Amino acid sequence: MWRLSPPGGERLEQAHQLDLHVGGAESNVAAGLARLGKRVAWWSRLPDSALGRHVAQAVRAHGVDISGVAWGAGRLGTYYAEFAPAPRPTQVIYDRADSAASRMQPGDFDWEPLKTAGWLHLTGITPALSASCLATVRHAIQVARNANIPISFDLNYRAKLWTPEQASLILDELAAGCSLVIAARRDVETLFHIAGEPEAAMRRLHERWKQATVVLTDSANGTGAYDGDRTYHAPAFAVPHPIRIGAGDAFDAGLLYALMESKSLAEALRYGNAVAALKLTMPGDIVLVTHQEVETFLSNQSSTLIR
Repeated sequence: MWRLSPPGGERLEQAHQLDLHVGGAESNVAAGLARLGKRVAWWSRLPDSALGRHVAQAVRAHGVDISGVAWGAGRLGTYYAEFAPAPRPTQVIYDRADSAASRMQPGDFDWEPLKTAGWLHLTGITPALSASCLATVRHAIQVARNANIPISFDLNYRAKLWTPEQASLILDELAAGCSLVIAARRDVETLFHIAGEPEAAMRRLHERWKQATVVLTDSANGTGAYDGDRTYHAPAFAVPHPIRIGAGDAFDAGLLYALMESKSLAEALRYGNAVAALKLTMPGDIVLVTHQEVETFLSNQSSTLIR
């Protein structure tokens, strides 16, 4: 999508110009992984127009393979973000009805490359867009499961796209088909009415989702995980003046990169938290860091002047 936002903390109703960024949950993760050094392909459906080509070029610029993108009719989804310091909340307005992406369907893609991929990452945003998007996500999970490919799924519940009642049934089904599920603690409480201690919540979700490894994020309280044997926790890194959009996707990119590098789940949580913290210092939707920069941060050298 395009993200349009007024500069300098202005309100949308007073803005005379808007800053433009390209972003979307899955594309943010893809770009983050590519910048960390992984070979990544991103599949979506874009309008065959200058706007669609702008998005494709922006994603490709980060090193992501976009050859599998489907092109067709429809509009480009956009959203407007009004950033504000506390106590005024940041507000988001979506304008994505009848977008080209919402029209995607299983027949838009050649599924053979997925059968030899090393990993599949999905989110709960795409299945919320339309019945055909849901069918596409279901098909992707089935193809990957048949090929024994690890599947990660970030619930990414968006209240402006569907109700908790609508979302809980579908997200439950999809999560149960994946090997790793990432969920915000607030979403787990909203969708499944599971509250209380994080460890108990993760154990319940692990059983609920057919033994999937569960990663629970809780903003400044850090992240936890349960893999069926052990529980892990990694504290968040403090960021004085955070720029919040995209931090969850940055965490996903860092977590998945570390797991693909055969790091332990405990190490992967810490790595994901580090990438998320670095993203909180950056405008735009995509985390612009290298693996070496993350390692430097983790080595407590981030305050050093590098020249």
